[in-house]
Amino acid sequence: MSPQTRTATRYTVRTFEPGDRETFLSLYDSVFGRDRSAEWFRWKFRENPYVDHVPIVVATADGEPVGFRSLFAQEMRAGETVLPAFQPCDTMVHPEHRGRGLFDRMNTRAVERYADGAPSFFFNFPNEHSKRGNEKHGWREIGTVPAYYRPQNPLGALERVTDIVPTPTGDGSEAGGTEPQSFDEQAAAATATVTDTIENAVATSHRAGDRLLADSDSDLAIERYETPPADTLAAVYRRAVPDAIHTNRTADFYRWRFANPAQSYTTYVARRDDEPVAALVVSGVGDHARIVETVPRAVESERAALDRLLVAALDDYADRGYLEAFGATLPAPLRFRFYPDTRFPLSALLQPAARTLFARDLEDGLELESSAIDAWSFSRLDLDTT
Repeated sequence: MSPQTRTATRYTVRTFEPGDRETFLSLYDSVFGRDRSAEWFRWKFRENPYVDHVPIVVATADGEPVGFRSLFAQEMRAGETVLPAFQPCDTMVHPEHRGRGLFDRMNTRAVERYADGAPSFFFNFPNEHSKRGNEKHGWREIGTVPAYYRPQNPLGALERVTDIVPTPTGDGSEAGGTEPQSFDEQAAAATATVTDTIENAVATSHRAGDRLLADSDSDLAIERYETPPADTLAAVYRRAVPDAIHTNRTADFYRWRFANPAQSYTTYVARRDDEPVAALVVSGVGDHARIVETVPRAVESERAALDRLLVAALDDYADRGYLEAFGATLPAPLRFRFYPDTRFPLSALLQPAARTLFARDLEDGLELESSAIDAWSFSRLDLDTT
């Protein structure tokens, strides 16, 4: 019997082609567990105003796409200097083709493709699986940016941990009657009543405490928008632009960024003498909500106004299990019971390494790779995932 012939898989890495989109979206759903539409892909990559092509490299196996290394184009600002930058994102390899060095090959191709200095640098927050691969290709660790969490439903969190979810049942008092409740049913109903009572007390306490913390500035008028007002946000941003490295906020940026079809956003604007002086943007995500943006980005310059906006948002999202913020978003997060995941107690439960900033220069003399974490200023709007 002649020996069986085994054909080795031929892997290649190339740039993105229009026919790759369907495979990209299918693999995205499989790897990340999130269904994304063609409209979302078009918004994120084709309609991005900071690039004239789809910045994705593709790994193929015998000609079929099995991996993608994507880049999120942004315009970054440091003082008066504005530079183009790419944030690697949505990196994925089909499970059957992992361990074959495809991440390294895609990274190499991406760096080579943009080695001429356009963009000026890469920056991102790689997870534990890709940190070593980034370092191998020239990325340098800058430091960790905290995320902040405000628990709003501690009993709900306890129920998820202990797997005790009380469910109300019929009370047996209707005409015609039902079977009398068992002891367990009565206990469950009583537990549900107590839980509701405590949760209502917690929510009421939160609201009262929040209002006490905010300065009652009678000169401030608070407005609420279901569609973020791009021109207003850009005008408020220009009032106090930080020197730290951050995404350059323009009206065009806000219009594109908030056109993300996978998210919805509520905006709160504070006006003084009819002039917008501060704004805060929130996105609801399942059982929680994210504070994705505050302006001015030099948050201390309008602390009282931002506190008032935060109280308004907290009141609207009081039914959510928790709220989160990222980086330099709130002037005084601890005052409003937003706790950083880089310090105890949350540091014992969460993994802040997922938000460790890495950077790689592509332009000679830039030296962002050796910058300090304090030289950067982030809200969630600077991330590709919001």
